[in-house]
Amino acid sequence: MPEDVRRLFTDDYDEYVFGPPCSEAEVEQAEAALGEPLPPHLRELYLAFNGFTGCTGAAFLWPLFGELSLVVTNQLYRGDGVFPQAITSGCLFFGDNGCRQLWAFKRDAPGRVVRWNLSWPDAVEDAGDSPLAAWAAEKQIYDELASEGEE
Repeated sequence: MPEDVRRLFTDDYDEYVFGPPCSEAEVEQAEAALGEPLPPHLRELYLAFNGFTGCTGAAFLWPLFGELSLVVTNQLYRGDGVFPQAITSGCLFFGDNGCRQLWAFKRDAPGRVVRWNLSWPDAVEDAGDSPLAAWAAEKQIYDELASEGEE
């Protein structure tokens, strides 16, 4: 899947930036910090690249560590009491589209990716069976809007 992600996001735009691969030790450190294993799709992606940003600067896949990262963001959403725990406690968030929409794996639906908007208090929507499916749908919307702007 990592090569499919790279292919999808390098054909049209040069603005997509992929981080260097994570080591197995870094992935294990993130899993320990989160208290759970990463879903296989995420593990595979992080071993290929440590996050990537889209052409608008959106962090489609957050890096494992740092200020805006998989570990810090999930710890924040799960622990601060500001965000709806019914949503945040059941999800492992991994990136965003830059418009307040976050992607996550839903713990009670293994293999399913959901999208959650910060303004939705208690609902998520299905975004596919992998990060690639969610990102491809988002990229299609962006491409359509970009082509309308060129006309």
